[in-house]
Amino acid sequence: MVSKAQLRILTWLSKHPDNVKNSWDVSRELSLPGIAEGLGVVRSALNVPLTKLEQEDFISKRMAHVIGGGNRRRQVYHITSNGRLLVEESDIELAKHDNSSRIIGSAPNISEIFGREDERAKCQEILQKDSVIITGMPGIGKSAFTVSLGLELANKEKVRWATADKFSDYYSIASSWYPNEVIPKDMEAIFHKIEATNDLLIIDDLNLISVRHIETLQELVSKLTKNAKIRMILISREKSDLFPHFENFRLDALDLKSCCNMLGEDLSLEHREKVATSLGHHPLALKLYQNEHKIPESSSDVIDYVENVVLTGLSDEQKQTISHLALEPKMMLAEDSIAASDIDILDEQNLVRWNKSNLFELQHLIRNVTRNNFSNDERASAHTLLARHWKSQHSSGGKENYLYHLSRSNLTEFIAQLSVEINSIDDLDSAALATIVAESLEQNEGNSDLKYLESKIAAARFEPMIIRRNLPELTGNELLEMEFELAYIEGRNVDYEAKLKELLIQKSPLDRARLLVSLASQILDDRLPSSPIKQHSRDKVEHYLKQIDVKQLNNGRQSIIVAMSMIKHSIAMADFDFARGDDIIQSMIGIGSIDDSIIVNLRTKEAITKYMSGVKPLNEVSDFVDANCHLMDNKLMSESLNLKFIEVLIEHDLDAAKIRFSQLTKPQSFSRTNTSIRYSARWWLLHSKLFPANRKSSLRESLVKFREAGCFEVSADLERLFHSQF
Repeated sequence: MVSKAQLRILTWLSKHPDNVKNSWDVSRELSLPGIAEGLGVVRSALNVPLTKLEQEDFISKRMAHVIGGGNRRRQVYHITSNGRLLVEESDIELAKHDNSSRIIGSAPNISEIFGREDERAKCQEILQKDSVIITGMPGIGKSAFTVSLGLELANKEKVRWATADKFSDYYSIASSWYPNEVIPKDMEAIFHKIEATNDLLIIDDLNLISVRHIETLQELVSKLTKNAKIRMILISREKSDLFPHFENFRLDALDLKSCCNMLGEDLSLEHREKVATSLGHHPLALKLYQNEHKIPESSSDVIDYVENVVLTGLSDEQKQTISHLALEPKMMLAEDSIAASDIDILDEQNLVRWNKSNLFELQHLIRNVTRNNFSNDERASAHTLLARHWKSQHSSGGKENYLYHLSRSNLTEFIAQLSVEINSIDDLDSAALATIVAESLEQNEGNSDLKYLESKIAAARFEPMIIRRNLPELTGNELLEMEFELAYIEGRNVDYEAKLKELLIQKSPLDRARLLVSLASQILDDRLPSSPIKQHSRDKVEHYLKQIDVKQLNNGRQSIIVAMSMIKHSIAMADFDFARGDDIIQSMIGIGSIDDSIIVNLRTKEAITKYMSGVKPLNEVSDFVDANCHLMDNKLMSESLNLKFIEVLIEHDLDAAKIRFSQLTKPQSFSRTNTSIRYSARWWLLHSKLFPANRKSSLRESLVKFREAGCFEVSADLERLFHSQF
């Protein structure tokens, strides 16, 4: 007869299908650390039960590569057919279902924890009428406790989980709550998406969020919790003054019986009680305990136990790896990290923690103890080594990690590097860059280069208050540029035009022409789809194009001529002047060496316009659009055409429009340019029409995106429409 401990192991393993037995890559959940973590026990407590289960042919073991767990093969366990039969016949409820699907987002993959029944009941009582912030020292089990609470609540409502890190902002938190959806970026739009639900929202590691982003997150949380339907759980080391309306629930040490259960049944009860008491009933300290460890004389100093017992047993190389991991700003893939060769050893000893995406980081208790032991020189040296490591990595997030460590080891080089990278900021995590620069400014308050970089990042993030705050520190062209950006963002047209004149004088002929073309194109898009072009918009477009002196252009002349011709063609199509449109296309063909995609683009716009005017039938235009978009190399250009066709189609065939819309590239897939922002604005406007349940949220996001793109007339039209929804 199997014990309860053995049956718990079998039910955990039964979540995985038999076909993984022959897979090269398997889930970490099938390794010893993954099983222990999921079942909430000390790893040494599994040795005897696993051996007995293998002897009785309920499980088998082999060596395999663990997904996300480094390069070395590790021992993994599989349930046999006999084991599955035993689980089927049992009445245990532990892990017959994959809990990861019951909590949406980035919750740790934990099946259950021992004890805490009274604490869960108290929190559920609080949540019936209020939101709660769960606090406690690192390793006390706040995340595991909240998972167990969330799993109980998930039987009645949706539970959404976000885990924060140093680079998190309100948008990344909301994206974690809705991992399989396109999320608006505007805070009010996010609020309107959530307000109609009664989902429970969780933010773990709130204390890690930087000063740069915590206030805007607080603003979102405050808006959400003013809605009586919405409740939240925040998890943090300490109560935050930013969330005074949250009831504080302090999680303390675990009860003795539960501590003994964590340690398994293979040690005597007396010995388990002695270990638990000496380690202060601290769950992580218990999980770090190994049979060969000397038991501390008395309870209490968990930090002393970590320093003088747990870490002392590591080799010098492993201690060095730990010290490097302690300085990393966020979770990462094991194979990308500086710890790639040691990750299996660190995992076996429970020194690292993982999420469902196979990302890992140092346990926070270990990290905090290690950081406190750094001298300034040791810290700088470690950041230098980590900057060198991440510079050679080309993984997602690697560039941001490189810049983070560079900022803390070589400020001059960091400023020079970011000054180059800032021109491709759309390919980087702007929240991460904002945090890195803000923290650099804390140490170098009067640095004008950092102030300028912070302003550039703020402009990309549409954060005018930060630009305004930095203006007194800027001079020359940098001051002019940021004054222009601020006037643009705030829609102050008079100031904007005045600064534009100054800015154009400073630019080269080619850069001046590019800016004027961009502004003219922006003016044409400042209208609702299929609306006529107003006369004052025509005048403004003509005013911008007249300022371009093509004769002054040596390089890039053809591209500017083509861009100007495309603008003129757009005006012709808006007027349904097909003869004029064809003349423009023929003149462009005559230029020679022009990209064929440009002509295909214009011919497709012409076909869509002819459908609008009743000249061409729907099926013919539909096939024409599909064929031509397939020919284009420029994805944003082809998707903009698809979107334009859907804007027309939605008035005639809603179902067909929905199908086509589902196939469009999502807005966040494109780098941030004025063209892509306008694409995003139009995408969200269509979304508001096709999905009425999210109409307010989508409308709000659309009008904000049009505003970001400088299309103030259409954003004003949409704002009136938005307010009419209330």
